Amino acid sequence: MKGIKKYIIENFSNFTFFYSILRYRLLVVFALAIFGGLLDSLGLTMFLPLLQMADGGTTTDLGSLSFLTDALKAIGIELTVIKALVILVVVFLLKGMVMYFSGIYKVKTQQLLTKTIRMNIINGLTTYSFSRFVQTEQGKIQNIFLGEVLRLSNTYSNYVTMIQGAILIIVYMLFSFIVDWKFALLVCGGGVLSNLVFLKVNKLTKERSINISSVNNAFAGLLMQYVNNFKYLKATGKIYNYRDKLEKSIDDVQHENLKINLLINQIAAFREPLLIIVIALVIGIQVYFIESKISAIIVSLLFFYRALVSIVTVQSSYNLTVTNQGAINNINDFYLELQKNKETPKGIYFRGFKENIFFRNVSFSYDKNKILQDINLNIIKNQTVALVGESGSGKTTFANLLINLLKSDEGEILIDGIDLYSYDPQSFNSKIGYITQEPTIFNDTIYNNITFWDKKNDENLVKFYQVASAASLNSFISSTKDKEDTILGNSGINLSGGQRQRISIARELYKNIDILILDEATSALDSETELEIKNNLDSLHGKVTMLIIAHRLSTIKNADVIYVFKDGKIENFGNFEELKKKSSYFNNLTNLQGI
Repeated sequence: MKGIKKYIIENFSNFTFFYSILRYRLLVVFALAIFGGLLDSLGLTMFLPLLQMADGGTTTDLGSLSFLTDALKAIGIELTVIKALVILVVVFLLKGMVMYFSGIYKVKTQQLLTKTIRMNIINGLTTYSFSRFVQTEQGKIQNIFLGEVLRLSNTYSNYVTMIQGAILIIVYMLFSFIVDWKFALLVCGGGVLSNLVFLKVNKLTKERSINISSVNNAFAGLLMQYVNNFKYLKATGKIYNYRDKLEKSIDDVQHENLKINLLINQIAAFREPLLIIVIALVIGIQVYFIESKISAIIVSLLFFYRALVSIVTVQSSYNLTVTNQGAINNINDFYLELQKNKETPKGIYFRGFKENIFFRNVSFSYDKNKILQDINLNIIKNQTVALVGESGSGKTTFANLLINLLKSDEGEILIDGIDLYSYDPQSFNSKIGYITQEPTIFNDTIYNNITFWDKKNDENLVKFYQVASAASLNSFISSTKDKEDTILGNSGINLSGGQRQRISIARELYKNIDILILDEATSALDSETELEIKNNLDSLHGKVTMLIIAHRLSTIKNADVIYVFKDGKIENFGNFEELKKKSSYFNNLTNLQGI
């Protein structure tokens, strides 16, 4: 049983994969191939009686296929040259229509497959655990979306071509066996023997395909880092060093592609000559040893010629399918990884909190290293709470726990007395505003950046300008030529640091958030811009719950409560003036920053 199961997995895994997505559509593709093959075979049977009649004869030996002419006689059609020509034309016209429809349907199923795979991955990433996402190589994700999905699409095209060719071979061989089973049997035996020559090459091709997926993942990762860190590489003169890494990676990709193409060319060069040798030998055996007349095998030879073309197509398509096999493996493995670490959206629908968020004895570890330990912290609704401490003290991890990106190991996080993890994650996170040191700006209009592509109508425009005013953006919008339709450029390249932060603030306010989290949101700004952003935040004081993580204390001077983090624990807390007296660390910070 294990051997049978292994055989099925190894030999029908592609069919199972494609069928799991396309379902009945895949069977329709194959059914059309069968219909086309039957029409082609029927057309071929008409050639011999046509030639015989054109030569002055009245009958021909079709072997067991004579039932076709008998069937025509039974319905009152006596074959003549004209009638045979008409039947021939009609059959091949029908075949052409079937093949045209088959080709269109194949393209549509290929597009459906590509879209479904991409959407499955996007949906998988949407519910993917954040803690696993940060450990995933970004280049791998990019390569799967772009390179591997394209390779998989090509694999499907080649696989369908291979199966269609195999179906045609079966149809042609069936007709050939009906005509002359001895001749057909000899050709089949020779074909099987010739195919054994390519088994080793096909195995090597499959191995090379997996290697190609691996080197493509590595190259995509390096390229992404090259683009993301271009400014640093250029400024420090390290761009040439990194170029050398890219060149080596490109060489690796080219080397693997070269090896697999050498294998493909070996098969392409020797496949057809071997098959011709087989057929020539079989004809020789039939004529000289079995002493069959050449006329007796003409019809079979016609079918075998068609089968030969299909065999060449099948072997070529099979090799191309094997060449891209690594793409299916890569996508399958990644999809299984997404499903394994899926966060299932379920629980109580979150409509906002009324009283407080309480961390009770919360601890969090990463790779057995304690990041947070025994955190007890209370955030009252509409309070402004600030976190300060050295880098690595656990501030950002605390924020990630609050917004449900990470799960605590011990303790509980209570929202109005209900465990955070009892809420539906999507509804909870929709009430979270999140602004970092590098604000998220999309290459689109001001309106779309703030409203997140909400429909542009009068109601939404009023809301848009309300939040823009709250974030002190009205004067900037008015100064631009296209107003709210101004394109901001990639990552907000056309904006100053302060403008990017204000747009981020406006976007979060537009969402009707319950909690606004600012993680070092002003640390990269100049003092004047920082003061402007501070004034924006002060205007929100008491209207929205804010959690501010900051090293520059001027931003949090008006916070209701400030918590000092040290080595994953809360060392002290209080308002600004209280901490200056209670915490030597905090007092030193204020002195260093002249506050």
